Amino acid sequence: MQNILKQQSNDLVKIKGIQILRKFNLNSKAGKILEDRMLAFLSKPLNLRLAQYSYYKELLNEMKDDFLIKEIIIANLVATVGRSVIAQRLAGTTTYTGTINYGALGSSAAAVSNADTQLGTEVFRKTVASASYTTNQAFIDFFYSKADTNGTYQEFGSFIDGTGSANTGQLFSHVLTGGWTKLSSESMTVSCQYTIS
Repeated sequence: MQNILKQQSNDLVKIKGIQILRKFNLNSKAGKILEDRMLAFLSKPLNLRLAQYSYYKELLNEMKDDFLIKEIIIANLVATVGRSVIAQRLAGTTTYTGTINYGALGSSAAAVSNADTQLGTEVFRKTVASASYTTNQAFIDFFYSKADTNGTYQEFGSFIDGTGSANTGQLFSHVLTGGWTKLSSESMTVSCQYTIS
């Protein structure tokens, strides 16, 4: 009996996440054309964007190949309120959709905690650019254009059922960036990868 219990404890479900932050210099003629293509894609309704994830990835890969300035990869914390939404959905409670629809940047460098329900100091949020999944991994991307926002961002969070207003929705993941600066001449992406294992 002890062996069975031990095996079960090793098979506990875990949600792990990473955020990949990238900055791009799209000020050349070719860069501006590429950003215009991305913005045209993002102007489509979300259901069309989600259906065309491969096209989004194609645009992102072009940016990475030719215009990437900086990239960092950070492990994040999946907050209790975000995990609670998943548990509720599994139990048939449909108060929340379970869909991440906003990514927010903030200026607080306070340590992240399981108990977080919002960013320390939210500064700017944006809807999902595109999303996809394979088996047990979800890939959710956000694109911040040159015109969207600029400044130094200490934190990033993804939100379930958020609105355009700050501090709305259920915080799913929260991460400190270490002080990520975006200039008004730069575009930025945040690519979230969540693995359920």
